Amino acid sequence: MRTTCEFDDDLMRRVREVAAERGCSMKVALNDALRAGLTESRGAQGGSWTCPSYDLGTAKVDYARAWELVDTLDAESVAEKLRLRK
Repeated sequence: MRTTCEFDDDLMRRVREVAAERGCSMKVALNDALRAGLTESRGAQGGSWTCPSYDLGTAKVDYARAWELVDTLDAESVAEKLRLRK
């Protein structure tokens, strides 16, 4: 299939290098690169990944008090905006 695409100069230089190293045409080098990239991305999506977790111990903050502080700061912010008429 024939189509027109625009590639960055650095990519085209690399495709030319690969084609020269392998002794093949740019068309073959580009098709192989696209196939490899598309195949790799499918495999990456299918694999599972787990995020490491760490025990940080028990909480040393009373979250009920923390939310009270957040509410107070929020109320002060609203009051300041009203004072400035924003």
